[in-house]
Amino acid sequence: SFQLLQITMPVHVPKSGTPLSTQGDVASSFLKQAAEIFAGYLKDNMQPNSDKKVQIFASPDQIEAAFKQAGLDVALKEGDGPAEDSLLLAACRVALEYSIRSGHELYFNQLYARPDPASIVGDWLAAVAHQNVHTYEAAPVFSMIEKSTLAKLARLWQGTTGPAADPVHEGLFVPGGSIANLYGMLLARYWKRPSTRNEGTHGGKKLVGFTSSESHYSWQKCAMMTGLGLENMVKVPCSTSGAMDPQALREAVQAAVSQGHEPFFVGATAGTTVAGAYDPFTELAAVCKEFGLWMHVDAAWGGSALLSPKLRAKYCPGIDLADSITIDPHKFMGMVIQCAAFLTTRTGLLKQCNGMSAAYLFQPDKNNTDLDIGDMTIQCGRRADAFKLWLAWKSKGDEVWAAEAERGEALSAHIESRVSDPADGRFALALPRTGNNVCFWVVPKALARDGKFSMAKATKEEVAQIGQVAPKVKDRMQRTGDALIGFQVVMGLPNCFRIVISSPSRVSVEALDAMLDRMAVFAEEAVRQPAKL
Repeated sequence: SFQLLQITMPVHVPKSGTPLSTQGDVASSFLKQAAEIFAGYLKDNMQPNSDKKVQIFASPDQIEAAFKQAGLDVALKEGDGPAEDSLLLAACRVALEYSIRSGHELYFNQLYARPDPASIVGDWLAAVAHQNVHTYEAAPVFSMIEKSTLAKLARLWQGTTGPAADPVHEGLFVPGGSIANLYGMLLARYWKRPSTRNEGTHGGKKLVGFTSSESHYSWQKCAMMTGLGLENMVKVPCSTSGAMDPQALREAVQAAVSQGHEPFFVGATAGTTVAGAYDPFTELAAVCKEFGLWMHVDAAWGGSALLSPKLRAKYCPGIDLADSITIDPHKFMGMVIQCAAFLTTRTGLLKQCNGMSAAYLFQPDKNNTDLDIGDMTIQCGRRADAFKLWLAWKSKGDEVWAAEAERGEALSAHIESRVSDPADGRFALALPRTGNNVCFWVVPKALARDGKFSMAKATKEEVAQIGQVAPKVKDRMQRTGDALIGFQVVMGLPNCFRIVISSPSRVSVEALDAMLDRMAVFAEEAVRQPAKL
């Protein structure tokens, strides 16, 4: 017989770099100094009419040189020893100095800007608590907060009020709107064809999904990741506003059926990325009901309309008919990135579709298993992203958030009125405004024939020329640290600026007007002197 011999060997435990008795004091001092740096930076960003630049335009070599001058290389080299706290803090200052000031009054480049102060504190607290929100035992407070915050979002989506009126729902906070859209497609596929969970998509009819030609590119990525394939994610034509055409959807679904395929999913949009268009949800829902399709609404950007009863009625009739929805509070509401949610009215499907019942986490005989979230997800590690939104909501309340949403649209309407003013030839509206998106051209005098640029009257040469203005104006603005605004081609039109208003409480009409005036000056200079690329 074999007998296991227990041999006791001495184990060498190396000394800590910092004595255990002083580690708490050292960490506290370091954190306090870092917090002072961060607080000062945030204060500068939150000042109206700040003299701070939106960015210090720098090349990769210049940024590397700045870190080296501060005492630390960007590269993580083998053999490097521990850096002193003073060097770490210096590196923090450099990182902030050369980062884009997304909290600036004139940052409009992406769909996020100007983080809410309470959300910053909430994000800090989640980092300090350092908990994984997959089970109640690992994150009791954050599990409860996530459940409560999802219920609030569900009431906004479904148009009900008060905790007693919670609609049937389940959901998750997820790492961004693209992942929320992925959840929508995963659940739709499982709902339509449960066998895909075990057997994959091999055999049987081709599954086909549909989304608008102006929808977010994440749908194409979802098609790749789920095995659907890009060819089976059909782009449906839009109206002139950028919204999906319901009749075109019906025809596309009928065509797929006639080809022997199996339609299963429609990805609608509340607030397209560029034009800001809202799809006609009631009409799309009717098509989905007719053909037995899952309807998901990507409201990552335009979901802000749900904050205001007035804007909900204007932009979102029928949104409650969807089977699932994406909402991104880190966009319009200014929650610190990341903060996004997926919700569905079809309860039980998240766990049926994604659950694996890992025995080391999801024991059925432990306490409070009804609040275990993790088995509904495709993740294991999960941040406490709901807490920042919960804290920010407590700090403002429903009426303030509604006013914020309405102020955002009012500021966008002001910009629209400026750039479409027939008496001001320096600008031209590219598309009618929807929500908080305004697409416009900055027009040099040479292109303002008859006092105003008109795409309908422009020659091919003039169309090409107007498309060259935005890149040159943006280049000038980047190099001088002025406002940061995105440009792009959209719906067959040449490059135009797209300004989006999020976190509007720290944006003033005066700052917008002055910015537009400077852009007009830059456009005149651009036609005389090419940008230095």
